[in-house]
Amino acid sequence: MQRLITSAAGLNLWTQAFGRPECKPVLLVMGAMNQGIFWPDQFCQELADAGFYVVRYDHRDTGNSSRIDFKKNPYDLDALAADAAEVIRGCGLDKPVVVGISMGGYIAQLLAASYPHLVDRIVLISSTADHRPYMAATTGSSTDDFLLPGPEARYLDYVIAASLNPPQTLNEVLQSMSEGWRVTYGGPRPYPKVEVEKALKAAVERAPDIASAFHHGWAVAASPDRLGLVERIGVATLVIHGRYDPLLPLAHGEYLASNIPGAKFEVLDMGHSFMWSWDKEILSLVLQFMLA
Repeated sequence: MQRLITSAAGLNLWTQAFGRPECKPVLLVMGAMNQGIFWPDQFCQELADAGFYVVRYDHRDTGNSSRIDFKKNPYDLDALAADAAEVIRGCGLDKPVVVGISMGGYIAQLLAASYPHLVDRIVLISSTADHRPYMAATTGSSTDDFLLPGPEARYLDYVIAASLNPPQTLNEVLQSMSEGWRVTYGGPRPYPKVEVEKALKAAVERAPDIASAFHHGWAVAASPDRLGLVERIGVATLVIHGRYDPLLPLAHGEYLASNIPGAKFEVLDMGHSFMWSWDKEILSLVLQFMLA
């Protein structure tokens, strides 16, 4: 079931639900610049088949959700967390389990800290309490003064190459996006090229302006770290991180697990992205945590 939620700020947020509304709710929060459809259909359906009511959604500036004139109306991670809260209320979700990947994990942290009455527990996949090393490294600045490490060279090489030779045609854009996804994977399993490229093509078809998704980078850059905030999270938390994450190395997951009170920590031999590659393992860990 698909529906648009209209926020208090007048934004339309696209949502899609799997399962029965009377079941325990789960909200899936995607990472920066990516649409809700990057939560694989089968992953969502298997969660629903396990007895949960699963909702995924498009962030503002992606997919079928509203576009923002960022120069006139800049926003930050707090605004994106407020959008997630609007989805929870608009879809009638009674204290969902919030599962966030990458920037979606930043949003889950903010929900748990600022809207604890709306959240039952959170799962943080490939996420961090401090996005600044990533932002600094990808904009050519030093990461020496940060507690946590920046991205690996293989990812930065992709960022530099893409900036020096930006794609011009739609086909080149899709190829560049696919290469970007490829370098986010790591570990022993192959890059799920067919599945990712199918999702990328669907995403382009759903987005009248794919460039608007880059506003997420500005929103993250405008936001403070959460190094201290995570210590105030009072809901049950599961941290899942890839041993070979090239964007947010393992130390980022270790920090979250060590500083969120009572957090559980699971490390998989994956990179940053898990979709269509580590679905089974992620699903198993999430279900164990939700059913505990």
